[in-house]
Amino acid sequence: MVVPLLVAAGWGVFKKLAGGLPTPSDHVGMLLDQLGLHGERNNVRRLTAHRFAKYIEAAGHPQVAEDVRRRFDSPGEP
Repeated sequence: MVVPLLVAAGWGVFKKLAGGLPTPSDHVGMLLDQLGLHGERNNVRRLTAHRFAKYIEAAGHPQVAEDVRRRFDSPGEP
């Protein structure tokens, strides 16, 4: 009885670790989704992402801020 539980727990840990950890940009994306700002062409989503990038940069993480800008703040194709 204990062995199947340990195998199941080990498999769950393996799946979580194999999937990789979310990046800071992933977290910003999840936050934007939770705020109801969906879609790449949503101007409010892009503006909010730009503001988050400014806050992240002010906190001393310019590389993360650039990643957020590259991922969310770039203008979409017309």
